[in-house]
Amino acid sequence: MEAVKRRIEFLRLEGLGLTQAEIIEQLTEKNGCTERTIYNDIESRTSWQPYLQSITKPDDVLYKIMNRHEQIYRQASRILHSAPNPMVQLGALNLMLKANSLMFDTAVLPSLMYKLKVLEQKASKGVFVP
Repeated sequence: MEAVKRRIEFLRLEGLGLTQAEIIEQLTEKNGCTERTIYNDIESRTSWQPYLQSITKPDDVLYKIMNRHEQIYRQASRILHSAPNPMVQLGALNLMLKANSLMFDTAVLPSLMYKLKVLEQKASKGVFVP
């Protein structure tokens, strides 16, 4: 269980933009482990990260991303309707627009990937008709 907590913390710190050296320093202090332990986590991340983030199936990733965009949109909508400051309202509208755009991109991505795969298969056979 210690390894799982340490690896989740690693992903969180990496997501915050810390450098690898800063992450290693913080995790060795916090977990009382050696730097080599953290380096081993980094080197083996392809085996554990997909399971920790539940990204073993591409569809699951898309649903998770769509849900996150939807939550961002809802929070921005609440801010839009409750903030007295017009600049905050404008910022919320901008965020809602970006969330909508990203949700559309995410929703369209699977069909684009499928079409690309079909085109790649045709090209590999020497037949290319768009």
